[in-house]
Amino acid sequence: MNVNKILFIGLSNVGDVVMTTPVLKALHNKYPDALFDIVADKRAMQLYANCPFLNKLYLKDKDKLLRGVPLLLMQLWKNRYDIIVDVRTDGLAYLLRSKTRYTKWFGNSYGPHAVEEIMGVVKAIHGNAPIPDTEVWIADANRNYADNEISAFSNKEKLLSISVGDCRKPEKSLNTKAFIDLLNAQKDSFSGVIFLGNQFEKEMTAEVSRNIDIPQINTVGNSLLDAAALIKKTCLYIGPDSGLGHIASAVKTPTISFFSLMDPVRFRPWGDKAVSISGAENDARNISVDEVSAAIRGLCL
Repeated sequence: MNVNKILFIGLSNVGDVVMTTPVLKALHNKYPDALFDIVADKRAMQLYANCPFLNKLYLKDKDKLLRGVPLLLMQLWKNRYDIIVDVRTDGLAYLLRSKTRYTKWFGNSYGPHAVEEIMGVVKAIHGNAPIPDTEVWIADANRNYADNEISAFSNKEKLLSISVGDCRKPEKSLNTKAFIDLLNAQKDSFSGVIFLGNQFEKEMTAEVSRNIDIPQINTVGNSLLDAAALIKKTCLYIGPDSGLGHIASAVKTPTISFFSLMDPVRFRPWGDKAVSISGAENDARNISVDEVSAAIRGLCL
């Protein structure tokens, strides 16, 4: 079949979006001349925006009537696709015009990890070839931002990026005292710390920042792609099970992720430099500083 145009219907959460990128890369490898339209929600759009084989992004606005489906259908109905790949599977693929459809309903997972399950949607196309790495497409503006931010460090060789965790979900990460003890114990291992995260990490980040003796910058609240560019400049990322951990692994930075309720076998960042540590009783606050220090030695020495 001659494939000129593909529609990819993606997921929403940051980590899930990153874990869909192997599907896009596999399809591009198979059909290098095809143009890709991508359906995404507001937060996910920035992660797809710099995809080099992107034709057009379509917004699925969940704040609109019926979660934005009618408006999206009107926008997409004018297009004819050779292939639609739907890793979300809310039925949208079957309401649009396409020669062939691949959906999660008929997927055949490669294994227990979420990436393997998502890739199973296109197993009929991909076959037994290796699963591509995850990817975050960073623009020059993000790289320039990161270069400017890290200029504050006199030594840029051993930078650590870190997210202390969302205060609304304290069970997903270490408590602030443990972070303080960890960073002070590791102050000779790193030349500086870059704090990352969302607005709900500001207060805890400030407390940790005040009590550590190591050069640092606070970039909490920046964009996902700016965060990705910063993480790429570091030798290690540490944080809770979250989208930033998946971004870190996608930019090839060794990653230590704390897990609580979620199963790391299924949801850990994809890649061979991603370490997961689970807290006893499904609470990451039960992870000890010694456990994290041992993981740092394993990845950085």
